[in-house]
Amino acid sequence: MIVRIFWGRIDPRAWPAVEEIYLRLTAKSTPGLRARLVTQDLNDPESMYTITFWDDAESIQKWLESDDYKVALLGALRPFVLGSHSVSLSHARVEDVQGLIAMSHES
Repeated sequence: MIVRIFWGRIDPRAWPAVEEIYLRLTAKSTPGLRARLVTQDLNDPESMYTITFWDDAESIQKWLESDDYKVALLGALRPFVLGSHSVSLSHARVEDVQGLIAMSHES
């Protein structure tokens, strides 16, 4: 499993719009994508992290080349990202997501 972590600084007043953008995107099927988290830093409300879990790096690359990424996500988020941002890709060495799965079934 590959984990992709995006960090960006956004206008903290933009959270309703950011959430709407990701909810629209989440409604679409993305091959190779296992799960997505969109988070706001508790100590820095201008920091947004998205953590996505993927089957493989090829799935990420196909998504990065898609209109869903280029237009529906990047184009829609552009007005809210305030300069600094970064992306990290990691290979999951140990996986234990059972707690997350159990939590999602409870809500």
